[in-house]
Amino acid sequence: MTEPYLPISCSLHDEYEIAIIHKKHINIEWSDESGVQYSGKILPKDILVKNKQEFLIANTEDGNELFIRLDRIILLDD
Repeated sequence: MTEPYLPISCSLHDEYEIAIIHKKHINIEWSDESGVQYSGKILPKDILVKNKQEFLIANTEDGNELFIRLDRIILLDD
């Protein structure tokens, strides 16, 4: 069973949108639904809303596509 989605702040949401618009790579840390933590430099592509949850769609440096729930991003480092 997944944890309830916790909306993120508008200012943080804006940072993701700006990175998408400017095609800017960002460094983030996040955890998956199992609690496993990851970190990496990604290229944000879009934000998807599904089942009242928001996800960042991004590509890793080696081209893999990620779907990261926004409330699971622990750290954003420009």
